[in-house]
Amino acid sequence: MSPIAEVEGRRIALKNLDKVIHPATGTTKGELLHYLASAADPLLGHLRGRPLAFLRYPDGPDGQKFFTKNPPPGTPSWVTTAEVTRHEGETARQVLVQDLPSLMWAANLVVEFHAPMWRDDLGVGIADRLVFDLDPGPPATIVDCRAVAVWLRERLRADGLTAYAK
Repeated sequence: MSPIAEVEGRRIALKNLDKVIHPATGTTKGELLHYLASAADPLLGHLRGRPLAFLRYPDGPDGQKFFTKNPPPGTPSWVTTAEVTRHEGETARQVLVQDLPSLMWAANLVVEFHAPMWRDDLGVGIADRLVFDLDPGPPATIVDCRAVAVWLRERLRADGLTAYAK
């Protein structure tokens, strides 16, 4: 039987807490959930109001991976969803992670959250952020990425914009 966690009055069945989800570090799903709970306030600031797509790999990092935008079967009624226009006027529902219980519920199912550059309350296509994804990889090192980030921060500041690390 899966352990049940109560988070702000919501009951969440936690599964596979010992599953290693990052083999290079040995990080388990339980450790990830603990980290997300401890970092929830700033994380929710980035997620709140943004209809999410999820990267899932239910059989672990070496198994099949897939993206999903639709709320999965069994989504609790207390998890907020939003109707999102997709293409040619079609709409579908997507999950909004608005609070700690929905963060813990979603993180128990998925490995990565992919948030759009727009919020549901602003409307599709009205971006309120710009993201520069600075990942190290040959030939760039983390030191190179840092130098680019510092340059970008100063360049954006010259245009009157404030940059934040995410």
